Amino acid sequence: MKEISFQESLAIENSIYIDVRSPHEFEEDHVAGSLNIPLFDNGERREIGAIYRMAGRYDAIVRGTEIVGEKLRDIMHALLEHKDKSILVQCARGGMRSGSLVSLLDSLGLSVYKIKNGYKGYRRFVIDSLESLELKAPLFVLQGLTGSGKTEIIRRIPQGIDLEDMAGHRSSVFGGIGTIRKTQKRFESLLFDRMRRLEGAPYILIEGESRKIGNLHIPDSLYSLMKKSPVIYIDTPMERRIEIIYNEYHAYCDDTNIPAIVKSLKAKLGQKNTDDLVSLYTQGNIREFVREMLGKYYDPLYQHSLARKAYCAVIRNSNTGDTVEEVKRCINDHMKKNIILIDN
Repeated sequence: MKEISFQESLAIENSIYIDVRSPHEFEEDHVAGSLNIPLFDNGERREIGAIYRMAGRYDAIVRGTEIVGEKLRDIMHALLEHKDKSILVQCARGGMRSGSLVSLLDSLGLSVYKIKNGYKGYRRFVIDSLESLELKAPLFVLQGLTGSGKTEIIRRIPQGIDLEDMAGHRSSVFGGIGTIRKTQKRFESLLFDRMRRLEGAPYILIEGESRKIGNLHIPDSLYSLMKKSPVIYIDTPMERRIEIIYNEYHAYCDDTNIPAIVKSLKAKLGQKNTDDLVSLYTQGNIREFVREMLGKYYDPLYQHSLARKAYCAVIRNSNTGDTVEEVKRCINDHMKKNIILIDN
């Protein structure tokens, strides 16, 4: 049986990661792009765990063998769909779940590898990689007031890193509405994978964020790099900001979630502003509600800190397509100037 570390597995071409952990384990976090072919479903995994604790390892192995035996044909059929690739098998700790399957596939002459220490080893590699993060390409940061369209710009630039999509949160008090929130582990896996895929990029573009996106933390190494990087300010007219926010949120809002969030801000907004905002929303004046939220809450919250920053460019965002091209031009101009300065 061939056993390799996750780092070693990255060098294997034409490969696929097969994760044999339960669906619940897989959902919490997994190697980006991996395929979940579980040996045990969530209930079966709990059953095996209970047998192990109460009756011991031998009885747990016997029951596990019975369960897998009943579904082995389907498991093998799913695996053999990838017989033209190198199959990289991973379980939780590189133990029996992956080991037994790798032995079987190896006996059939397939190109198959067991990932040493399984998901635990992979997770350790991700943590170490993010803690020691170094970027060869220059990093640029987009800043702007709430609703300025930064995320849409990021998504249109191939070198962009969309932290909010990775986190499943838009980084505001309303940011969790209509999103599927990720775990910290999943967020870091997605970030690690994106960073790896951007190796060799001429530059990297990221949206300016605080240390936390919702309840998730940006790794200290990346946040430190963001604080040192050149910043581009996106200046978006108020009416356009209102439309951007309206289009992004209105499909997910209802008469329960929005008023409840507004009322939770009473200490900052004051009673009158809170009542006025709730009234605007419940009466269906959504765009006016957005305008008042920006003017009375978001803009006062961020304007002071944004005003203290130094920007390498300020770009008016009247149209996303034109703004994307202008961002690219400003980045290229900034990089050319730095090359000239270094050469001199």
